[in-house]
Amino acid sequence: MTRASVTGTGDLLVVVPLDVAAGFRLAGTRTAVADSPAHAVHLVDTELSSGFRGVVAVAAQLWADAPPRTRVAWESSTVPLVVALPAETSEPAQARRERVRDLLARSVGYEITFTPEEGSR
Repeated sequence: MTRASVTGTGDLLVVVPLDVAAGFRLAGTRTAVADSPAHAVHLVDTELSSGFRGVVAVAAQLWADAPPRTRVAWESSTVPLVVALPAETSEPAQARRERVRDLLARSVGYEITFTPEEGSR
């Protein structure tokens, strides 16, 4: 990955399409723009081989469109941790909690559970 393809600094790299990259850049997040699933695979694989020790977050659609074997490799990576950025959806609160719980379990090595708050169902 060339420095020209990544903007920002930090322990988080987001790999996103151009239409959402500006928001991440404004927040100061390291941002890589992928114009196709194949380009996203290249960007993530380059980061994996670079020794980066943070988190690589891939836009949900780019993640979904990556080859299944690639997604399995990303899911098994712990350094760096490679995760799918959640898509903007109207999924139920329980599904969001489960997704966050799974991400936390991957990042810290054990499952963390949350007690539902009143009225959050």
